[in-house]
Amino acid sequence: MSGPIAVALHDGFYGCGTGAGVCNRSLMGVLAHRYPHARFHLMPIGLSTTSTEHDPGWYRAVQQLWAGRDVVVDPVDNATNNTTRFGAVDNFRAASRDAAHRLNRLTGSDRPGLILASDAPFHGIGAHLEPELAARTLLIPHSTGALHDPENRDRVRFEHEGFIELCRRGGKVAAISAHMRSHLAADYGVPNSALIDLPNGLALEPVSGPAPDLPPPAREGFVLAMGRATPYKGFEDLLRALHLLRQSRFPVPHLLLAAVTETVEPTPYQRHLANLASQLDVPTTVWTRFDPALRGLFTHPTLRAVVVPSRIEPFGRIPLEAYAAGAGPVVATTAGGLADLVVDGVTGFSAPPEDPSGLAAALHQALTLSPPTARP
Repeated sequence: MSGPIAVALHDGFYGCGTGAGVCNRSLMGVLAHRYPHARFHLMPIGLSTTSTEHDPGWYRAVQQLWAGRDVVVDPVDNATNNTTRFGAVDNFRAASRDAAHRLNRLTGSDRPGLILASDAPFHGIGAHLEPELAARTLLIPHSTGALHDPENRDRVRFEHEGFIELCRRGGKVAAISAHMRSHLAADYGVPNSALIDLPNGLALEPVSGPAPDLPPPAREGFVLAMGRATPYKGFEDLLRALHLLRQSRFPVPHLLLAAVTETVEPTPYQRHLANLASQLDVPTTVWTRFDPALRGLFTHPTLRAVVVPSRIEPFGRIPLEAYAAGAGPVVATTAGGLADLVVDGVTGFSAPPEDPSGLAAALHQALTLSPPTARP
């Protein structure tokens, strides 16, 4: 490959607040180590140091990853004044236009030989790239509006037009799971000939910092659930499932619920989860701030189960992280990509999404395992 590898990404460079950000960090790690002599043109959505999404520690680690390498960092403007990497559909359009403009103006040996564009803010990049560059582009959707925001017709239309136009120009779209391959083909009309399987996975990276101290009620044993603080993660279903178990007089361990954002103050939804736990009499500690060190809890000796109660899940990174850490058992719904990762009675226990009683039954099975069986 004569030109550099260009990588456009919205999360995981200046900070990390989503599963996509962790995946992007892994992608950068794989690229940096797999292609030690390649040149790179990195295009993160720009974030000011005053943004709540800018994490100095995370950013330092990313800089160390690329230290000594032939790398150009070219921040993308998404018309938020460097305050947020995501925003709304108009910000996606701005990010796609600006990233394409920056790529189109590269000439000679700086012209990219491959372009990787990761996630929603870049779903429209294909329409703005010169044809030669569009044909060298692989778009990597970690999710879509049709999955997570189906009422947002403007976003779904933006994505549909972006996918189809990129494919028309010879570009490709990556499927991070079998579920996403089916979804992109059925709901967005992405041709099978344009889909490339790029299964999500893990890079062997150390956890950032020590795991948080456990609250006293969790020290005798705890159940862990973690993810972005949004309704589609199914945390309300988990609380109701644990309530059902308590009603049956089953000894329920303390719940550590890391329903996180990057905001300084708890969001209304996070406060709702804390209130619901109190109303249902489910002993719970709600952690609200994202911290990569939360993954260190997977190796804690008093962990009783890892639960992924999602209503929607394009891939499902948490089970893989739990397996890699030797944590178990894993309880998950069959939403999206989770059905491929958690096989009921084999690699964990499963239940249908949005089914508290089914989730309660799966939790009962997991929590009644003997210790030698619980951990792989």
